[in-house]
Amino acid sequence: MIGVVQLALFKNSKIDQEKTAQNVKAFFTDDFKHYLNLANKHLSDISSPTLDPNNVGGHDGLNHQDERMVVNLDAQNCVKAVNHTLSSCSYPSNTILYLCFIKKMSNDSIAQRLGYQSTRFIEIKKEALVEFAERFDFWRQEDKTSMEDLRVFEHEEMI
Repeated sequence: MIGVVQLALFKNSKIDQEKTAQNVKAFFTDDFKHYLNLANKHLSDISSPTLDPNNVGGHDGLNHQDERMVVNLDAQNCVKAVNHTLSSCSYPSNTILYLCFIKKMSNDSIAQRLGYQSTRFIEIKKEALVEFAERFDFWRQEDKTSMEDLRVFEHEEMI
């Protein structure tokens, strides 16, 4: 017997840009460092081609349990998905996100570097955060990570 699949249709639905931007900020500030640690990666690996999909982290000579390996692989897939997402974002979104969350530069420094006034930069940064969330939805599935969708919709209708 085929199971009934419930589909979520976002009919006439818009992304809640404020909440989506907050989700992306929270991900980078609260969660991403944890994924990097579990994956045995560093922020510098994001801009580097050293993200090897076959690498399962450094071997520490211990007998690893299956569960730990799954967590490690999922963390590596999350890091890959973030790397792919940042690379696929348009300019200046990719630059803003990279400088803000990977290089840890201040908003003022990034705005000055890119030639934006503060108020305009804040608008563009929010657009970049939303773009990241939209593109991340593709890459989290493509890279097979358990990460949840970072997007928040204003109206969700279930059928």
